[in-house]
Amino acid sequence: MIKATDTITVIEGYDATRVFLETVWRRHGKPVDEIALLLGSLKWADGSPVDPTTWQDWLAAVQMAASAGRCKIGAGR
Repeated sequence: MIKATDTITVIEGYDATRVFLETVWRRHGKPVDEIALLLGSLKWADGSPVDPTTWQDWLAAVQMAASAGRCKIGAGR
């Protein structure tokens, strides 16, 4: 079982987000159109996401999260 302190790659994090969103969406029985477009853009095709912009947005989010994490560590949190 993965622990909160374990690390994963950026690609694994991307896939984890996609799986998480799809799981929550299915659990709540939401209509397809509410999240289907986003889920479709996150899928992989020929080694890259269907929507390259989504990948760039993901990398920016990872950078922001990583920077925030470093700030917390540096502040002793």
